Amino acid sequence: AALAVAAPAPAPPAQCNTQICRLFRIMDRDGSGFIESPELIQYLDAVNSHMGSDHVDGIADLMKALDQDGNPGLSLQDFFIAFPRISGSLAEGTSPDMVHLSFNNEWTPNVVVMWVTGDPTATTTVKYGTSAISLDQRLFGDTHTYHAGGWKGIIHEATFPPLIPNTKYYYQVGDEFGGWSAVFAFTTPPPAGTIGKNPQVFGIFGDMGTAIPLGYKVCEQMEADNKNTPFDALLHVGDIAYASVAMTDTASPIKDNGDGEVELIWDLWEKQVEPLAANIPYITGVGNHERFYNFSAYFNRFRNPAPWGGDPAHLDDAVFWFGLDYGLAHFTFMSTEHPYYPGSVQYAWLEQEFASVNRTRTPWLILTGHRPMYSSDTNEKDQHWPGAVFQTMIEPLMIKYNVDMYVCGHMHMYERVNPVINGTVKETGNIYRNPGAPVHVVQGTSGVFEDMKFVEPQPAWSAVRTGKLGYGRMHVHNTSHLFYEFMYMQTNRAEDSFWIVK
Repeated sequence: AALAVAAPAPAPPAQCNTQICRLFRIMDRDGSGFIESPELIQYLDAVNSHMGSDHVDGIADLMKALDQDGNPGLSLQDFFIAFPRISGSLAEGTSPDMVHLSFNNEWTPNVVVMWVTGDPTATTTVKYGTSAISLDQRLFGDTHTYHAGGWKGIIHEATFPPLIPNTKYYYQVGDEFGGWSAVFAFTTPPPAGTIGKNPQVFGIFGDMGTAIPLGYKVCEQMEADNKNTPFDALLHVGDIAYASVAMTDTASPIKDNGDGEVELIWDLWEKQVEPLAANIPYITGVGNHERFYNFSAYFNRFRNPAPWGGDPAHLDDAVFWFGLDYGLAHFTFMSTEHPYYPGSVQYAWLEQEFASVNRTRTPWLILTGHRPMYSSDTNEKDQHWPGAVFQTMIEPLMIKYNVDMYVCGHMHMYERVNPVINGTVKETGNIYRNPGAPVHVVQGTSGVFEDMKFVEPQPAWSAVRTGKLGYGRMHVHNTSHLFYEFMYMQTNRAEDSFWIVK
């Protein structure tokens, strides 16, 4: 069935040069005005080797879902109807666009807001307050830009001063002369060591992308869920926009995807997540698909707590890891894309980070990274199996400091791994009581095609595994009870769930 939409989308102009139109031309390799299955497979393989050719049946289903007019291929009108939010011009002139929130302090998080305009504005201004009709406080920020991949635009950034904890604030960004955004709202974190609301809820996921394949639809799922079960924060564990498509909007041959990325896909992705990220702090870890142009888009479009940060021109000095207190939980974001062996800068930081966490104040210690330590996906099996380098180097630290969970993506699947040490299962079931080892969750399910090739027989440490789209939802109830569920996109119900009790 065709994707349902609230209202008909406007027809694309004859000479369309918006980001969605340019993306359409990138996919329409022969210039026929229709994207056919071989072209879509070619595009997806350029994003991620064999993503398309391994999923021929899935691509046929995807094209049926997107097709609005019954033509043999996908037309630009199909794109406008299926993806209305990202079909218009983005970041044109001085109008604010792609608004999103994050944090920039580990132990007492300050809220940061960023947005994009096409042209410079006289000021970078935030109006805010505790009432939507009385934005009586003002905040001023700075701007920067980058030019990797030919991107043009102005990135605005402003950091809120310390705000009242656990309080809803409304805000608007822009400029008196350049124009203002819509009014958005966010709730500040509770003081570390307190619950704020019960439970605290975190959305966790990796491997999203945008219009193709279905990152757009998983975002819609989370938007709907947020109305009923509001998120405190969203944690994206790498592989964010999938802009890593070394293709141009001409019929030139597709090059190996190590050559670069298409920056307009970052624009589309930021607009796609705006309803979430402008109202909920959106924390971004790094994955392998952020590496292009020396991680230029990643470092310029996002902010995270120190020591994270760097200049793409001096990548040897860049830092890709950070930590964050939120209520009763401490989240540690490591980078599986950079050295983590004993003696490395990251390993030393990880040990110091784990040792610094106050487990009385934040009893839940969650480690995130992009690649899995354990996964029964056949792809790259030698990298996520007992005895692999990642497991042998980092797992002893996790055991030493009593890490409760490791959440990752990279493999396009959901998998729950029982509490385990070096492949030996410590506890099974759906309620883990003082398990003595971390639970691992692979949550690479938020938009890209799922992997469906599993090792057989299923290893004892693999509790549940499935190739379905959706996202993870973590509920921190108190100092002793944490609940996790995988929300399946098609049914919007929990496909799997478990408790950790201590």
